[in-house]
Amino acid sequence: MKASFPDRTGCTRREFCYSFSALLVSQTVKVREVGPQGTFGIACDSFQIRARQIAQASGAEANASITAEKFVDLCKSFGGDGCLMNLVQLTSRDSAYLKQIRQALDDKGMFLELSLDPQLFEDQSLLSSAAATARDLGVSRLQLAAGGRRTEDFSDPSQWQEFLKHWHQRLQQAEPIFKQSKLQLGIENHQDWLADELVEVLRKIGSPHIGASVDFSNNLALLEDPLEVVQKLAPYAVTSHLKDAAISEIEEGCMIADVPLGQGILPLAKLMELLRRSKSDIHFCLDMITRDPVKVAYRDDSFWGVFGKRDTSRIDRFKSTVLSKAATRSFPKIGGMSSSQMRAVEDDNIRRSVAYAKRTLGL
Repeated sequence: MKASFPDRTGCTRREFCYSFSALLVSQTVKVREVGPQGTFGIACDSFQIRARQIAQASGAEANASITAEKFVDLCKSFGGDGCLMNLVQLTSRDSAYLKQIRQALDDKGMFLELSLDPQLFEDQSLLSSAAATARDLGVSRLQLAAGGRRTEDFSDPSQWQEFLKHWHQRLQQAEPIFKQSKLQLGIENHQDWLADELVEVLRKIGSPHIGASVDFSNNLALLEDPLEVVQKLAPYAVTSHLKDAAISEIEEGCMIADVPLGQGILPLAKLMELLRRSKSDIHFCLDMITRDPVKVAYRDDSFWGVFGKRDTSRIDRFKSTVLSKAATRSFPKIGGMSSSQMRAVEDDNIRRSVAYAKRTLGL
């Protein structure tokens, strides 16, 4: 068995080599692009209420999104140096349209990252087309949320093992496409993978073109400490979701609330520092979702069904590292508000977060 050689930051030798290879890929892509100005972006999920209201006003589908050209302007108006949009926000794949979007980004000095739909990975031709679109737009970093919410969408360990097997195969099949296109894909820790599980998959694939999209707070719902999650995923980081969260205890477990940056319990500056050590030019894309607090009923047996058994050691660590910072106040809810009130709260949450990012975090 080969020995694992930790460096001074705690990364293994293999993780160091992975990070170095990813850095070379990043730099190779970077010199081919019009250089982005800044590293602070805004993710499309930050505008969920706005997008839903626009769709309702136009009679479109409930899940319709803000078109790419409008989204670029919107992110800029809120102070973003770039944006993370979903591929479906592009209303065309025509070269003239893509050139228009890229020109708008260049004129504003903004970067762009794209979020891909999981269904694309079921069809190599569709995925290749998406990769080509990304390159036409000058994009070098992509993001994927592969699964749903683990404790809600999976009921037993066998279902989860099938999910792991499926995505290990799909990512291995997809890797040559991203390699050929000189793209980096980040797999999001989307309330599905435990940090160690995602690391294991990325280690097995072993490519600088397949890494992690590091969400700052998602793994709270799986009772993991955000600091430990980021430490483990940092060597594989491609991009990130910058967010903050507050937490409170309830009889069934806890409530987690998305809050503007600086109003929660996350050590944002420390988390950013950890990611920058591994990827100096990483983008921090604000993912401020305005919604009601989420219940994590980890004291109920149903929560542990997908894991096979209750993990008392994880509960104890969570209590000492996270719940010790729990708020005593109740969290506000947007349910029951009028459309105009919800929109005003969403806009205010984003503005507060952008102000904190610029003034306190130095983005």
